[in-house]
Amino acid sequence: MPLLINGKLCDDSWVSLSAEDCAADAQAAVKKARSTNQPVIYPIAAYLENREQLSNNAAITGLFITGDDDWSEVKDLFDEVSLIAIEFPILRDGRGYSIARDITRRGFGGEVRAVGDVAHDRLDSMLRSGFNALMVSEDRFSDDTFKALTEMTVNYQPTHLR
Repeated sequence: MPLLINGKLCDDSWVSLSAEDCAADAQAAVKKARSTNQPVIYPIAAYLENREQLSNNAAITGLFITGDDDWSEVKDLFDEVSLIAIEFPILRDGRGYSIARDITRRGFGGEVRAVGDVAHDRLDSMLRSGFNALMVSEDRFSDDTFKALTEMTVNYQPTHLR
């Protein structure tokens, strides 16, 4: 899937562990992911369960958060991770905007990545909420995607970013 970071198309070097990967044996899944020395995005529950083992290298550690997760603990993890991926499961679920806004206001300076239902008509709102990385599905990505990042020049509802 195409990944835009700060408006530029980038390669994604991160490996994502899903909740299903961790459900059967979280420790085995974490151990396997760590053995590759690639940066890994962990579901927040799996990360918290294995925090002592995983908190030693923020550069290769990321969190995956859904709207159903208790993300109030995330602010205590800012120094332990360099990426927070926030899921947009469907169009009508806007909790990801609130999560991104909250973590950026609290001072997280790493990559805040939107994943899931990421589409052209929501990109500006995502950027204004604090996302600096957008994972757009292949079927929704085109040259017009880049235009969506700059087409809004006036905003009636300012944010802390603009």
